[in-house]
Amino acid sequence: MSYQATLAYRADLQGLRAVAVTLVVLSHAGLPGLPGGFVGVDIFFVLSGYLITGLLVREYQVSGHIDLLAFVARRLRRLLPALLSMLTLVMLLGSVLLSGHEFSEQTASVAYAASWTSNLFFTFTTFDYFADLHLRDLFLHTWSLGVEEQYYLLWPALSLLVLALARRHLVRWDSRHVLLAGIAMLFAGSLALSLYWSFSRPLWAFYLMPSRVWQFALGAAVFVWFEARTKHRVPAMRRSGTLRWHALALTGLGLIVGSAIGLNPHLVYPGAWALLPSAGTAMLIAAGERRTTHGIPAMLSRPTLVWIGDHSYSWYLWHWPLLMLGFAWGLEGNPSATAALVLLSLLVAMVSYRRIELPIWKGRLSDATALRSIGISGLGIALAAVALGHMNVALRDSEALGAQLARSARQDMPDIYRMHCDTWYKSASVQPCVIGAADAKHTAVLLGDSIGAQWYSLLPALFDMEQWRLVVLTKSACAMVDQDYQYAAAGGTYTVCTQWRNQALDEVARMAPDVVFVGSTSSYAFSEAQWHAGMQRVLRRLTAAAGQTFVIPGTPILSFDGPACLERWLTRHADRGDPPHSACREPLAGKQALRVAGYLRQVVALFENATFLDLNDLVCPDGYCAARNAQGQVVYRDRKHLTDSFVRAQVPLVRNRLRQTGRSVLLADRR
Repeated sequence: MSYQATLAYRADLQGLRAVAVTLVVLSHAGLPGLPGGFVGVDIFFVLSGYLITGLLVREYQVSGHIDLLAFVARRLRRLLPALLSMLTLVMLLGSVLLSGHEFSEQTASVAYAASWTSNLFFTFTTFDYFADLHLRDLFLHTWSLGVEEQYYLLWPALSLLVLALARRHLVRWDSRHVLLAGIAMLFAGSLALSLYWSFSRPLWAFYLMPSRVWQFALGAAVFVWFEARTKHRVPAMRRSGTLRWHALALTGLGLIVGSAIGLNPHLVYPGAWALLPSAGTAMLIAAGERRTTHGIPAMLSRPTLVWIGDHSYSWYLWHWPLLMLGFAWGLEGNPSATAALVLLSLLVAMVSYRRIELPIWKGRLSDATALRSIGISGLGIALAAVALGHMNVALRDSEALGAQLARSARQDMPDIYRMHCDTWYKSASVQPCVIGAADAKHTAVLLGDSIGAQWYSLLPALFDMEQWRLVVLTKSACAMVDQDYQYAAAGGTYTVCTQWRNQALDEVARMAPDVVFVGSTSSYAFSEAQWHAGMQRVLRRLTAAAGQTFVIPGTPILSFDGPACLERWLTRHADRGDPPHSACREPLAGKQALRVAGYLRQVVALFENATFLDLNDLVCPDGYCAARNAQGQVVYRDRKHLTDSFVRAQVPLVRNRLRQTGRSVLLADRR
């Protein structure tokens, strides 16, 4: 019969779990002022390293060995039932609440999530730039569970190997000191790999277990450090006084809170930044070793925090999919609705904890043998992966009317994407698409990111192509604002964009075109001062090179996916014909596009041969943005890009607007 190790209960560690899960949930809910709440995952990693190492060392001390099968079985009983329950119920909810396209895109990882390999899925799956729904995958949050489970498979075997070698060959050394030395080497190697991958392969650094092992090792080191001093721990702590331990706890808490407030998702991460919350967690764990009845460890031991910590696993499992399902229905940015979703996830977590976690973890089912637990778990994983994966595929190829409309809208893109003008973040080389004769009398340039480029189809219709050539310079996610910024897909600062933008502006100067149209999205995280200064630098170069420059502000972004909303409406109201104009729309007021448009208008006014060409009232007339307008045209092909059909339909209105500017643009007369 295997020995099951236990550790002395520490309420402060449950409180620390509460801090971790609360940071993650509030960050995902979009709470202002908490952009770095994702560091809650780092807290979990360090805590897991501490606790798992403690259990393994205790078992080895008492029994002289580590029962690897029993360890794996306990982990499976503890974690798998709640995970599979969440996956199954969320898939059922998603099939009802989401459109077919949304469902297939947002549950693509389900088979991997069921087998704790979703971190591999998100690392090695190649996503198209316009497939932004993958960022709202209902199981995206399970990547961290995959990292933990993969660590749980690695670390017990390594610990057993190190401890066995210490006992057999290094009898003059305390085995715990040998283990501490091994942990230190593992920490250094993993941290070095993490730092290297953070800049060379950022997705690998973020999602893969080898680049996160150093965080588990940090927690493991805290346990072994104190365990190696068991005989002297209490006297040493008493002699050290309270000030040192209070300072350690305060510093640790400060690092965690400071990271949650000061870091943001655009940083290179984990990189060196992850040292801050990880070190803070290690400090708080160490400070709690003193078992004081006051100070920060005592504060973390309060019943409310302990209760949240007890429910942290289930809350983590449920918060993300419920938020994403709510956001799919346009609730994102609505504080009351988001708060309700967070509360709902906590209520569901309570049920999951009481009805699923506890009965199997500590109830009568916890007595199952290791082989039986592993066998049943393996069968459950296989069945869930196959069944839920098949469910994802089955809804992907729907031929319902709504699905056809949505599919058509998503494919309604300008021709330039079939011409391969845009290399996204992969290359800084300028590859212009040229339409028309190379020796044409006049030249017009369209310069922008994917939001600026969506207006391309206006130009061949506006200009007489016997006299004009059109040059398209586009790079997705690249702001036409001369400012450096972080871009996750590029693994940090988007230097490719900076290089490309400068080369593109040089190319415009070389061409000396008659007219330039320039635009990009309003969603870049620039301050007002950065919008002003960065746009001025770009316009200074464009207006010096071109006869006229037209600045098109970014399109307002919907809080929901336009085609998906229309598909859902048609699915539920198939007998009522086309969806009405009011079915999928929301107010324009309060959107960032309005604020940024104001900044750009002020900058454009500084240049004599620049004109502010605001087309957003065509996109969102009468103060409302809709997936389908009053004329029956589908306006958006996702949350932020316009359909090419809608753009082409605006040609007469844009022609009149250009004429009203008073600028001497030579337009084709196609009345």
